[in-house]
Amino acid sequence: MPDKRSFQGYFQNITSHFPQRGPGTSGFLLYQLRELVAAIRFLTILPVPGTTQLFETDEEDESGFIIGSAYFPLIGLLLAVLLWLLLLVTNSIFPPLVLAALLVVAQTVLTGGLHLDGLMDTCDGLFGGSTPERKLEIMRDSRVGSFGVLGGGCILLLRFAAFASMRVQLLTVTLFMVLPVARWAMILAVGVFPGARLSGLGSAFRRTVTGQHLLAAGITTVVIVLLAGHLAGLLVLLVGTLVALAVGILISRQLGGLTGDSYGAIEEITEIVLLLLIILLHFWF
Repeated sequence: MPDKRSFQGYFQNITSHFPQRGPGTSGFLLYQLRELVAAIRFLTILPVPGTTQLFETDEEDESGFIIGSAYFPLIGLLLAVLLWLLLLVTNSIFPPLVLAALLVVAQTVLTGGLHLDGLMDTCDGLFGGSTPERKLEIMRDSRVGSFGVLGGGCILLLRFAAFASMRVQLLTVTLFMVLPVARWAMILAVGVFPGARLSGLGSAFRRTVTGQHLLAAGITTVVIVLLAGHLAGLLVLLVGTLVALAVGILISRQLGGLTGDSYGAIEEITEIVLLLLIILLHFWF
């Protein structure tokens, strides 16, 4: 599992390349393209060139950074497309159990284990500490404890079982709804809940999420779920939103706010809850 400090360094390396310019100075479309590239590079391991390869930039104006939070649901859609392509290629070759395992591995690899790492650190902190300060101290530790291993193992097991329990058509629809909604849940938590720390990855992440970013991400998610699941997709979105708020409240009460790890935990938990929901209500899809 990647070291947490490596994620922070990776985040700073990504965002340091993207100047915080408004639409009036460098052009609205160019600015949005920079945000999209930043979101892809942050949430996936896809080899998208950075701004030094794609754009001509002013090196003296590199103080700000962009993470592209408004595009997070679209990145979930991109991941769903990639997993769907894998599903198309391997569906006629492998049995359902092997196919489910391949999808779990592919999803973990494509995201670089970012959200899973956050979940594991959150489990270590919440269950291993007795005070908010001690919980946060444990979450800063790059080493993974027993609670983190158990939490990560449970998430992977549930994801595998859910994928293996779905027919191909239902699994396709599920990917196109759940992955964008889970990333919307993460952005919602960033915008709604206070931070537990004044510095770190979560704090930097939170400063980039404005009301406009939150609104754009919400509208994008609504469009995606309507196209993928019609009215049933709105139910998935509603439940995902409620799960994000509920988990955010529970974590905030123990830590006094949320951290970067907490956002990853919210994404993972929301995704699993939605997978189970779709299995229970499969006749609607």
